[in-house]
Amino acid sequence: MAGLYGRGRELGLVRTLLARANGPGTGLLIVTGGRGAGKSTFLASASRLAAGSGLEVVQLNAAGLSGVSLRYLLEELREEPLAEFVARWQGWVDFHAPGGSPRGAVVVALDDVDWCRSAESALRIVRRADARSARPLVVVLACPDDVTEQAAAPAAEPATAWDGEPVHRHDDQSLAVLCCRLLPLPREAIERLAAEVLGIPPGPEIMEVCSYAGGVPARLMRVLTGLLEAGVDTAPDGTARPHRWGVLPPQARALASGRLTSVSESTRRMLDIASVLGQSFDLEALSAVLGHSPLSLLPAIREARDAGVLTEEGSLPAFKDLLVWQAVRETVPRPVRGAILRDVGHRLLACGGADELSAGYLLRAAENGDRRAALSLPEAVARRARDDPVAASDVAAQALRLPLLEEDGRVRLVRIKAAGLAVRGLLSEAVHCLDEALKRPLGPGSAGLLHARLGAVHLCAGDLAAAAAQARQVLSRAGRPRAPRETALLLDCCSSRWGNARREPWPAADRRDNRKDADRPRCADPDVAGSHRTWCEGRVAESLDMLHESSASGPAPSWGDRVAATFAGAARVQYLVSLRGFAEAEAELREAEARADASGGRGWHAMTGSLRALLQLEQGKVSAAGTAAEAALDLSRQYGTGALAPLARAVLAVASLRRVDIPAAVRQAEFLDAALTGHRSSWTTPSALWAVLLVTEARQGPRAAVRMAERRLSEGASPYGLLLHAPYTAPWLVRTALAAKLPEFAAEASAAAGFLVRNNPGRQVLGAAAEHARGLLRGDTAALRRAADLHQDPWSRAQAQEDLAGLCEDRNTAVHHLERAVGAYVRSGAPRDAARVRHSLRERGVRKRHWKCADRPVQGWAALTETERTIARLVATGMTNRQAAEQMSLSHHTVNYHLRSIYRKLDITSRVKLAAMVHA
Repeated sequence: MAGLYGRGRELGLVRTLLARANGPGTGLLIVTGGRGAGKSTFLASASRLAAGSGLEVVQLNAAGLSGVSLRYLLEELREEPLAEFVARWQGWVDFHAPGGSPRGAVVVALDDVDWCRSAESALRIVRRADARSARPLVVVLACPDDVTEQAAAPAAEPATAWDGEPVHRHDDQSLAVLCCRLLPLPREAIERLAAEVLGIPPGPEIMEVCSYAGGVPARLMRVLTGLLEAGVDTAPDGTARPHRWGVLPPQARALASGRLTSVSESTRRMLDIASVLGQSFDLEALSAVLGHSPLSLLPAIREARDAGVLTEEGSLPAFKDLLVWQAVRETVPRPVRGAILRDVGHRLLACGGADELSAGYLLRAAENGDRRAALSLPEAVARRARDDPVAASDVAAQALRLPLLEEDGRVRLVRIKAAGLAVRGLLSEAVHCLDEALKRPLGPGSAGLLHARLGAVHLCAGDLAAAAAQARQVLSRAGRPRAPRETALLLDCCSSRWGNARREPWPAADRRDNRKDADRPRCADPDVAGSHRTWCEGRVAESLDMLHESSASGPAPSWGDRVAATFAGAARVQYLVSLRGFAEAEAELREAEARADASGGRGWHAMTGSLRALLQLEQGKVSAAGTAAEAALDLSRQYGTGALAPLARAVLAVASLRRVDIPAAVRQAEFLDAALTGHRSSWTTPSALWAVLLVTEARQGPRAAVRMAERRLSEGASPYGLLLHAPYTAPWLVRTALAAKLPEFAAEASAAAGFLVRNNPGRQVLGAAAEHARGLLRGDTAALRRAADLHQDPWSRAQAQEDLAGLCEDRNTAVHHLERAVGAYVRSGAPRDAARVRHSLRERGVRKRHWKCADRPVQGWAALTETERTIARLVATGMTNRQAAEQMSLSHHTVNYHLRSIYRKLDITSRVKLAAMVHA
C-alpha cells in the first residue's frame, strides 16, 4: 500500500486530540472529503498513530449503521471490556490494538459514517456515550463531504474547530470537537507518491498525466497503476516517462474523455485520424488522408487546441498528453488504424518527398498485420536509404522481423540494412547480416544481389580474397547480374589490386611516357580505385584531383557513394602525407575524424587511427604513432574495418625497427608479408612492402631486401607506388642495392625517381628524392646537399646528411654531417639509426656522451638502462652477441660488457633465464 503523503496538517489535528486523551473529557474529530480523497487511508493512519502512543484503539467499519445503532454500539463499548466487545462485533472491527492501561483512554475510529450530515448530530451521540463512560474517549469519524457546521448557543469559549478555525460553540467545556476536510494532494505529495509506485522519480510527462486525477488519491492510484501496466521507460535524466506505444487501461483513459465532449463532429473526425498517426503528427500526412489542404485544417486544429486536446511539439501539432491521445486513439478500431496508416503511407509514397514518413507509417501498418503495407514497405525504405542509409537501416531491421515479406522485399531490406551498418563502420555486423540471409533458400537472382553486396562489404573491410570469392559467386550464376555496378567494382578492384605481372621489376624506360590518357585503363569507380591506379602510374596531380572532386561533390546520397567518399578521403590523406603536405593532411584527417564521429559508430575510427599513426610517424612522433596504430588495429578487429589494417601494421613495424624492438617489427612484418603473398593488401601495398623491406634488410642484410623487392615488383606491385610512399624510399633502395652490389637495380630505382620528377613538375618532395637517389648512385655530393635542403621531414634529412658524410673525404666535414644526422635521427624518434651514426663518429675518433644519469634500483628489470633493455630483448629472440651488436651499431665487446651487467642486475647466469624474464 502506498504511503500517506500530503496529510501532515491533518495528522497534526489527530495528535492534538490524542494529547487531550491523557486528561479527562472526550475528543471528537470529524474527517470529511470527496469520493476518493483517502479518508479510509487517513483513518487507518490515525488508528496506528494512536496505537503507537500506547492507547487502546478500535477501528470499525460503520457502513450501513444508523445514528441510533452507532449510539448503542458506543454504549456497549463503554459498558464491557473491549476484548469482549471486539469478539462480539468482530464482523465490524477492522483493527484493534490493546492499550497499555485498563483505565486509559479509548480511541474509536469509525469509517464510512454516511448518516452524519452535521457536526451537531455527531456531538449528540458522542456526548451521550461520554456521559456513561468512566474512561477518556476519543472518537474519529470519516464522513461524506457534505457535513455542515451548525451554530449552537453562544458560550464563553470556543470548543469546536473546523480545519483548525473556530466554527462551533457549546457549553460543555469537557468536549473538544475538531473537523478537517481532506483537500486534493499538493504537487510535492503527488511526486512522492508517483516515485513510490513507479520506483523512480516521475518526469514531466508522467506529472502531466497525473494532473488528470485532480490530486484525488484514488484517481491518482488508478493512473499510476495504469502507467505501470502500459510500461514505463527511463528518460536520459533518470526520471520515469510513459512507454510511447503502451496502452493505458480504460479507467485511466476515461479521466481525459471529458475534454472531447466540447469539440465538433468534424474536429473529432480529424482528431481520430490524427491519433492514429501518432501523439505528434505531420500536417502533410494528415491532409493527405483527409483530402484537404493543410490550411483548411486550421479551424479544426484551433478548436482542438482551445479545448485542451492539442498543443504544439516543436514544429508539429501534438496531443496534449498521453491520456488525451490514447483516449482518442482507442476509439478507432484496430483494423481501421492499419488501413489509415497504409493509406497515408501509400499517398506519401506516391507524391514523393516524404520517404521518412511513408516508411514509418507503412511499417506500423505492417506490424498491425496489413499485408498490402508489408508489400509496399521495401520500396519506401529504399527511397529513404537514398538520403539517409543509416536511418533506413534501422527501419529495415525492424521490417525484417515481419512474417509478411516476400523474397524480393526481404532481400532488398537485407541489402539496405547491411548498407547502413557499413556506413556506420560496423562491417563485421554487416557481413553477419548478409551471411545469415544467404542461409535461407533463395532464388539465383536474389542470392546474386546478396553476394554482390557482401563482396562490396568485404572490399570495404580490406579482405580482397573474400570480396573476389563473392564476385565469382555472382558471375557463376546463370543470367545477367542484377547488381552490375557492385559487381563491376568488385571485379575491377580485385583484378587490379597488383597490376599486371612483369618479367622485370621496373617498367621499361622507353614505355614510360608513350601511353595517352585515352589508352590508360579506367575502372568502374574513378574516384577511389581509379585514383589509386593513377597514383601507381606516377600521375600525382591527376590522382589528387580525382580525390578532391570526390570530396567536394557534397553529401553522398547512397551507401556506396558514402563509403567511397570515406575511402577517397583516406587515400587523399595518405597521399598528402607521402608528399609531405602535413598541414593539409592534418586538416583533412580532422574532417575524416568528424565524419567518423557523425557516422554513429566507432568502426571508421580504425581507418582514421591508421592515418593518424602514419602522419605521426612521418613527423617523427614515433611513440605516439605506435600507440595510435595499436588502437586502430584493436578497432579494426572489433568492427571489421580492416581496410587500412596493413597500414597500421606497417607503421608499427617501422616504429618498432626505429626503436630497436626487432621482435615486434618481425611480428608485424610476418603479417604484412602474408598479406602481400595472398594479394590482400591492395592500395596499402606500398606501405606494407616498404615495412617488409626494412625489416628484411635489418634481419637478413641488403641483398635479401633487394631480392625481395625484385620479386614483389615482378609479381605486379607498383614501383611508382613504392617510390611515392615517402621521399626516402628511392634513396634507400639505391643505397641498399649498392650495398648488395646490385648496381642495375640501383640505376633503375634512380631512373624511376627521375621519371616521377619529370611527370610531376613542381613537386619539391619528389625532387628531393630524385636528387638524393642520383647523388648516391653517382657519388654526387652537390646533389646530396640539394636533397638535404629540399627534404621536409627529419628522417629524410638525417639520411641525406649521413650519406653526405659517407662521401666526404675531409674528416671535419664528415663529422659535421654526422652530428647533424644524429640530431635529426633523435628528433625523429629513431634511436637505432642514431646509434649507427654514433658508431660512425666513434670510428672517426668522436665520442660524445649521449645518455643521462638516472636514479635506478640496484637489482631487477628496473635497474637496466635503455641500452641494456634493448640488448636483453634482442638476445631473448635468439640473436648472438655479434648479431645484436650489428642491430645496435655497437662492437660485440660492448654487447658482451652490457650482457654481463644484465646478468648481474637480474641475478641470472644464462640466456634461457633471460629469455624467460623478457617474455614474462
